[in-house]
Amino acid sequence: MNTIYKMLIVIFVCLHAVGLNAQNLLYYNNFTVAQAGWRDFEDDLSKSRISGSQYILTHKQHSSSVMSSIIPVDYSRNFAIETTVTHLDGDNFPIGITFQGQDSFNLNYFAISHTGQFIVAAFEQGTSKIIVNYTVSSAIHPGSEANKLRVEKSDNQFKYFINNTEVAHTAVLQRYGDAIGVLVGGQQTAAFDYLKVAYTNPVVNHIEKAVKVVNTDITEMAYHTDFEHDDENEWVLPPTDSVKTALANGRFTISRSAKGGFTASVTGLNTKIDFHRDYLIETSAIHYSGTLNYGYGLDFDTDSIRQYHFWLASGYYSIGYTHNGVYNSMIPWTESDAINKTALSANKLSIMHKGGQLSFYINDQLATTYPETKPTGHRFGLSVSANQKVSFKYLTYGYLDKASHIEVPGQADVTPPEITVISPQVTRGLKVVQSSDVLHVAGIAKDASGIFSVVVNGIQATVDKSGNFIVDVPMALGDNPLMIVATDMNMNKGTYKFNIVRNNVPVSAQATITQAASHGKFYALLIGVQDYKDQTIQSLEGPIGDATTLLQALASHYTFQSEDITLLKNPTRADFFHALDEVSGKIKSEDNLVIFYAGHGFYDEGRHQGYWFPADADRQHRDTWISNADLIDYITAIKSKHTLLISDACFSGSIFKTRSIEMAPKDIQELYKLPSRKAMTSGNMKEVPDKSVFMHYLVERLNQNTDKFLPAEQLFSSFRAAVINNSPNQQIPQFGEIRESGDEGGDFIFIKKE
Repeated sequence: MNTIYKMLIVIFVCLHAVGLNAQNLLYYNNFTVAQAGWRDFEDDLSKSRISGSQYILTHKQHSSSVMSSIIPVDYSRNFAIETTVTHLDGDNFPIGITFQGQDSFNLNYFAISHTGQFIVAAFEQGTSKIIVNYTVSSAIHPGSEANKLRVEKSDNQFKYFINNTEVAHTAVLQRYGDAIGVLVGGQQTAAFDYLKVAYTNPVVNHIEKAVKVVNTDITEMAYHTDFEHDDENEWVLPPTDSVKTALANGRFTISRSAKGGFTASVTGLNTKIDFHRDYLIETSAIHYSGTLNYGYGLDFDTDSIRQYHFWLASGYYSIGYTHNGVYNSMIPWTESDAINKTALSANKLSIMHKGGQLSFYINDQLATTYPETKPTGHRFGLSVSANQKVSFKYLTYGYLDKASHIEVPGQADVTPPEITVISPQVTRGLKVVQSSDVLHVAGIAKDASGIFSVVVNGIQATVDKSGNFIVDVPMALGDNPLMIVATDMNMNKGTYKFNIVRNNVPVSAQATITQAASHGKFYALLIGVQDYKDQTIQSLEGPIGDATTLLQALASHYTFQSEDITLLKNPTRADFFHALDEVSGKIKSEDNLVIFYAGHGFYDEGRHQGYWFPADADRQHRDTWISNADLIDYITAIKSKHTLLISDACFSGSIFKTRSIEMAPKDIQELYKLPSRKAMTSGNMKEVPDKSVFMHYLVERLNQNTDKFLPAEQLFSSFRAAVINNSPNQQIPQFGEIRESGDEGGDFIFIKKE
């Protein structure tokens, strides 16, 4: 047994630690159905499944398969990784633990064979590196008996145990990354009972029961509210179908009914907080109702892109951050006896930044510490995830150091930010004429100190860390002066002014458009997929209802005849393409087409390709999906005047010529004259929520529209901000030209029925 093959498959899954009560526990998975993060999987190389509280992994070729989780470990402390593995059948190749991994070409592993040998080795840039060569050990239970494997870091050594017997030790190995998992090599099958990662040397502060957070340490109170009234921060958010907030009896309450995502209410832009200084944030929370295994608590260092969270959940706490709507764990869910678990009991949460580290306290007891993060935001607040009702009694932010008031003569920053407007295409002072009642403004604000905020006519724009901003501004008939105000981190303000003139569409233009539209028909192909044959693809509740609601809006208010609208409920891949072929055969060059899809989607970063999942999609077989390339081929071939694709699924921006529409407003007559191939999507979520905010506002705007002619871009602009502000998943809808499909700059025009 003298050959080590490099691994071909590495699957990473992020899971929370559950089930044990040690505060030093980092991760524990006992492979029950409830912990289905390591799901059933099969392809030409490997197969895995959860069965009888075991994770069973089969590799089919002479290489290796790995299943692992990203588990950040503090390598200054001692820790242990442990599993119990049983060889079920197949070759005499390694089975065991992988650790400190980055990918399939860089990792360490400790493994045994069922004939009684063990090995410690690594893959480094894909090259096999033997650390302890195959060695016979009597500690190994031969054949199909279970063996407990343990890798233990002890000060400056790694120790390797089989069934509690130390069989080898080495120096601390090179760390490639934070992936820890299991391995099966060769053509064989093995079963793993659990995977556990835990610290073995407790930090003294973790077991001290009376580490107090003393509020008198605060040298400067930056903010405090007892929630007796709504202050300038406007804690109460606009209500939605899934979220309601309220201030009553000295409590701020967030009530959520959504199954996923979270809602945060943070301080206003006028409350400028410096997270570089030493500080203390504190609140007191009471969980009233809802799920017990989802987080709620403090948000800190937040901006429009990233929000950090200190969350509690049913006796556990975690630290993490959400970046563009995707949650990342810093300290996984860890049990703490400091948490009050009695129903309706309060829990005090505190975050202290001091001495280059963050300390997290629960009821004045130190729970954990973490190296300080690089601050990018200037806001903080409170958040609740999933379907829960939680109230907060107060919120405090104070500095623990003294502010520096030393100024270097001549060095004060007095330079205002520079503002560049991308859309609409204007020069300073130029009047632009348009017909839409909403103006989509996009641009870039730049300043060496960073951008604090961008406001257009008093409306707060969405700004990313690079200063890119977007905002939708309502337009009145006639002259509309616009002023963009950008504020940098030193409170210097830059301004940019221009004018938009909104005119009614002339009667002559209306007649021209109506006459042109009368020569063509308006077709719609509406697709809702919510029931999937593959049990690993989660069923949805809303897609068919969303497609039906859109059908009613189009047939009731716009020039779509019922016989020209096709509704597909849970179509297979073949059904979908058959319907496209059928509608393609009907459409003429003067006709218009809307294609709508609601259901699961997937975006493959490696292939730069988006996909839809039909009802018969197999998660493991790409040829059962519907790709962007498939759709573009069909859309290009359909000889319609205008085609509009609406997708309420993960689509990213790969179908677009550009990530978002960036064109100057044009007269509606010109928009209708020029052919178009446009798309609007609900955003770049990995999965569609059960209750789609995107669809709610899309259909609402279609039903409420009173204009005779409604360009798709204007429709999109009218509800884009509402989706961003009210989505539990932080959706950012997109609109643009479908790449390489024949778009010539026109737009799809919805025409109201007389």
